[in-house]
Amino acid sequence: MSNLIPRPGTSPVLVASADGQSLAPQLVSLPEAQSEEINLGELWAAIRRRRRLVAVTAAVCLLITAAYTARQRLFNPVYEGSFNLLITDPISAQTEGGRSGSGSGSGTQGNVIEQLARNTSNVDIPTLIEVLRSPLLLDPIARRFDTSAADLAGRIAIVTGGDRRQSAEGVLKVALTGTNPVQAKQQLQALSQSYLNYSQQQRQQRLAEGIKFLNRQAPLLQAKSNEIQGELARFRRTNNLLEPNLEGGALREQVAAQQVQRRGLQAERARLQSVRRGIEDGSLTAVGFQEAVSTGPGGAESGSGGGSGGGVSITSRSQSMLQQLADLEKQLAETRARYTPSSSMVRGLQARRDRLADQVRSSQIEAVDAALALNASRLATNQGEINQLNSAFRLQPALIKQYDDLQQRLKIANDNLAAFLQTRETFQLEIAQRTVPWKVIAESQVNPEPVKPSVPRNLLLGGLLGLVAGAGAGLLRDRLDHVFHKPQDVREELNEPLLGHIPHISYLSDVRRDERFLLEELDRTAAEPRDSETGDSTSASKKSRASYVASPAAGRSGDERQLRYQRFFYQEAFRNLYTSLRFLNAERPLRSVALTSSLPAEGKSLVNVLLAKTLSELGQRVLLVDGDMRKPQLHKRLGMDNLRGLSNLLAGDVSRWQEVVQPVAGYPNWSVITAGLRPPDPTRLLSSQRMQQLISTLAASGDFDLILYDTPPVLGLADAALLAEHLDGLILIVSLERVDRSLPREAISRIRSARAQLLGVVTNAVREDPSANHAYGYRYGYRYGYRYGYGSYDYRTAYSYYAEDDGASDGPSRSGLASTSRSSTSTTAQPERPWRRGLAGLQRQLRRGLNWLDR
Repeated sequence: MSNLIPRPGTSPVLVASADGQSLAPQLVSLPEAQSEEINLGELWAAIRRRRRLVAVTAAVCLLITAAYTARQRLFNPVYEGSFNLLITDPISAQTEGGRSGSGSGSGTQGNVIEQLARNTSNVDIPTLIEVLRSPLLLDPIARRFDTSAADLAGRIAIVTGGDRRQSAEGVLKVALTGTNPVQAKQQLQALSQSYLNYSQQQRQQRLAEGIKFLNRQAPLLQAKSNEIQGELARFRRTNNLLEPNLEGGALREQVAAQQVQRRGLQAERARLQSVRRGIEDGSLTAVGFQEAVSTGPGGAESGSGGGSGGGVSITSRSQSMLQQLADLEKQLAETRARYTPSSSMVRGLQARRDRLADQVRSSQIEAVDAALALNASRLATNQGEINQLNSAFRLQPALIKQYDDLQQRLKIANDNLAAFLQTRETFQLEIAQRTVPWKVIAESQVNPEPVKPSVPRNLLLGGLLGLVAGAGAGLLRDRLDHVFHKPQDVREELNEPLLGHIPHISYLSDVRRDERFLLEELDRTAAEPRDSETGDSTSASKKSRASYVASPAAGRSGDERQLRYQRFFYQEAFRNLYTSLRFLNAERPLRSVALTSSLPAEGKSLVNVLLAKTLSELGQRVLLVDGDMRKPQLHKRLGMDNLRGLSNLLAGDVSRWQEVVQPVAGYPNWSVITAGLRPPDPTRLLSSQRMQQLISTLAASGDFDLILYDTPPVLGLADAALLAEHLDGLILIVSLERVDRSLPREAISRIRSARAQLLGVVTNAVREDPSANHAYGYRYGYRYGYRYGYGSYDYRTAYSYYAEDDGASDGPSRSGLASTSRSSTSTTAQPERPWRRGLAGLQRQLRRGLNWLDR
C-alpha cells in the first residue's frame, strides 16, 4: 500500500487498470487546504473554538499572578521613599543674565570666563546621575548600613524633573526602595547629606581651581594689553596721525571745496569765450563790452582794474577809447538827424567812428585773450590740488583699517583683563561665603504603603499574559487536535448547508466493530423500555432484557430511561434530516440521494440504515442501495444474504432489478439492494451505461419515494464521484471528533470537480460526552482512533480498511459471534492490577477535562 501515499497537494484515486482486473492509484490534484500566508480569520476561529481553554488558561495565569502578588505583598513588601534635589539656581542665573547687558558690556565676556573657570559650561545630567550612583559616594553609606554599594546602587533611581513638571531638568528626584521603611528613610537622609556635601566639596574645588586658572591668565592678559598699546603708539608716530578717521574726513572736505572752485573757473572761462565771440562778430558794442566785463565774477571790482576774480581788467586807456567811441556814436546820431547821409559832416563822423571802433575791438580782444590765459592757469592749479588731495585720501582706508584693528585688539585685551579681574574677585568672595550650591527642596519621605508588588499592575500583566498564553494554548490545542467538535464548527468552516446532526447513541457505538445485527438490536432496545413501564414480567421479556444486558453496548448505556432518551433523540434527528431533504428542491422532489463521507469509518452505512428505517416508519417507501461493492456492509447490518445484488445486476447476471430487491422483515415500506458478489473492478461497473440506466429506471419506476445509495468515501476512491454524477444530489457526512478539518473541504472540492450536486452536510457524533447530563447531554467527547496530520492525512491508515480481505462477507452476520469472541477473550484475560486501574482512571479524568475544555 505504499503506492497510496500522495504527494503534497494531490489525492490518490483508485481507478481500474487497463486489463480491468486490478486497481491502480492515480494522483489527482486537490486545492490547497491552507494558504501559506497567515490567515487571521482562521486564527480567530481557532481561538473561538478553544475559547474555554483560552479562558481557563487566562484564569489560571491570573490566579497564579494574584497568588504570587499576595505572597510577595505579605512576606516581601517593598517600600519606596524619595527626596528632591535642586542642582541649579534659576534666580541667580536670571541675575547673571540681567547683569550681562549692563555696565561696560563686559558682562557677557565675564560670564563666559566664569563658566570656563568653573568648568560648568555644559551640565551633563546623565553623567552626574552615574556619579551619584557610583561607589565613590555610596561606599561610606553602604558600610554604615552593613550592605554593599552594588546593592544600594541597584535600589536607587535618579531621574530629572520634580513631582509636578517633568521638564525641570534642574531638579533631581532620588528614589530608594527597601524592605524596611525605617531603614530606607535613614538611608535616604544619609544620601541627601552625602550629596549636599559632595556638591559643596565640588564647588569649593572648582572655585579654587578657577582662581588658580585666573591667576595664571591675568599676567598674560596684562602683557598682551601693553603690547597692543605699544603697537598703536608706533603707528601714530610712523604715519603722523592721531585719528585717521577724522583726518580722512578733513581731506574729503578740502577735495569738495577745490571741486567747487573748479566749477566756478570753468563757468568764467565759458563767459569769456562768449564775450570774445561777441567782439569778433561785432555784436558786442563798446557799451555792451563794458557791461559784460562789469557783470563778471569780480563784479564792480573787476571793472575797477586790478581785480583777479573776473579775469578781464579795463585800463584807463581802454576806458577813454570806449568813452570817445560812445561820444562819436552820439554825435553821429545827432548829425544824421540834422543832415543827410551824404553830407560831409555825417561821412566824417562815420569815418572817425569806424577807425575808433577798430582800435577798440583790437584792444578788447587782447583783454579777453589775457583773461582766458589767466583762467586756464587757475584751472590747472586747481586740478593739481584736487589730485594731490585724492592721493592723500586714498591712503586713509588702509591706515584706518590698521588703526581700527589695533583699537579692537586693545579693547578685547582690556575687556578680558577686566573680566578676569572681576571674576577673580567674585570667586574670592564665594570661597569666603562657603555656601552649599545644591538644596533639598523635598525632604526624605517613605511611602507607608508598599509599592512592590503593585496589585493593579501585576493583575493587569497577569491578565495580559493569561490572554496571550490562553491564545497560544488554544492555537496549539487546535493544531494538535484538528478535528470538528460541534456542528456549528462544520457549518462555519465549510460554508455549506447543515442538513442535520446525528447525536451519539451509546448502544450503537460498537456495531461496526462487532458487525452485529443492527435491526434486531434496535427493535429489542425499543421494546424493552415499554415492557418495563407496563409491568410486563413474562419470560420472553426477561429473556430479551437478559440478552440485551449481555451486549457490551447496552452494558455501557446505564439504565432503560437513558435508552429511551437516546432512541427519541436519534429518531428526531433523522426526522429533521428528512424534513431538510424535502425542502431542498421545491420544483421537484428528490428521488435518488447518495450519502458518503470523506474517509472510511465515519458511520455512513449506519446513517443510511437508520435514515431508511426512520423514513419507513414515517410511511415513506424507501429503497436502500449498497453502492459500496468493495467492502459492503448493509447486508451485515440488516441480516440479509449478499448472494445477488447490485454487482450481479450490472454484470448482467440478473436481467431485472426487481429480482435483486429484498424487503426488510418487519418494515413493509423498506426495500434493499445489497452490493452483491465482489466484482474485480467496481469502478468500471459504476461508470457503465447500465448503472446510469438503472439509476434512471429506479427513479422513474414510481415504486419508491426516496432511493438512498450507500457509497465508498469520496477521497481516495472514484466510486462516489462516478455514482453521484447521475443522482439528484450527494450528502456528505462529517464525523465529529474524528475527521481532520481539511478533509471535508477536500472532499467537497472533489465533488465539485466531478460536477455532482452537493445537497449539504450531515454531522455525526462518534462519542458521548462523559461529563454531559445523561438525559439531554448528547455532546461530543474525544476519540483518537484516526489521527491525521495538520492539513493532511495518512491514506495507508485510512484506506487499509479497503485493502484488507475479511474473507467471505456475502452471508448474514449475527451479533452472537462477536459476543462469543469477546466473552472468550475476557475469560482468559489476566486480572488487572490496582496501579493500572488508577492510571486508567487518571486517564479518564484527563480525557474528561480535555473534553470539557474543548467543548
